[in-house]
Amino acid sequence: MKARHALVALALAALTASDAVAQNQYQQQIQAQFTRWAPTFQQQGLLPIGSPFTGSLADDADESILVNLTSGMRYAIAGVCDQDCTDVDLQVFSSDGTKIGEDLATDDKPVVVFNASYTGQYRVKVLMPTCNTNPCYYGVQIFAGSGGK
Repeated sequence: MKARHALVALALAALTASDAVAQNQYQQQIQAQFTRWAPTFQQQGLLPIGSPFTGSLADDADESILVNLTSGMRYAIAGVCDQDCTDVDLQVFSSDGTKIGEDLATDDKPVVVFNASYTGQYRVKVLMPTCNTNPCYYGVQIFAGSGGK
């Protein structure tokens, strides 16, 4: 009986380790995409703030991320997804639920650019319309610069 418990524990440990390796692989894909994409935003005077938010979603699922932004700043909120995803979308809402912007194009690199009208919390909704192998991993990076168009 002890051998059986040890075998089950070993199998669970192996699954957990392989999940961690897979997640790490997808997070590396996401970070590499933002690293390649950063110069495009830098040319517009926008620099990354912190690390990307990452997560995973099944096909046709969505979730929201709360972010704190500063009034008068220009923001680009960009999304990417792993190799199993061909379409990820973003919507940005103010604290009162008003939609500020969205990118619902059929692609895997959505961007919403806007000037923050107040200092406080905003909601970024990540939508996964097309995930070929569930779950698909995504990343959201915030780029910021001084206000303007």
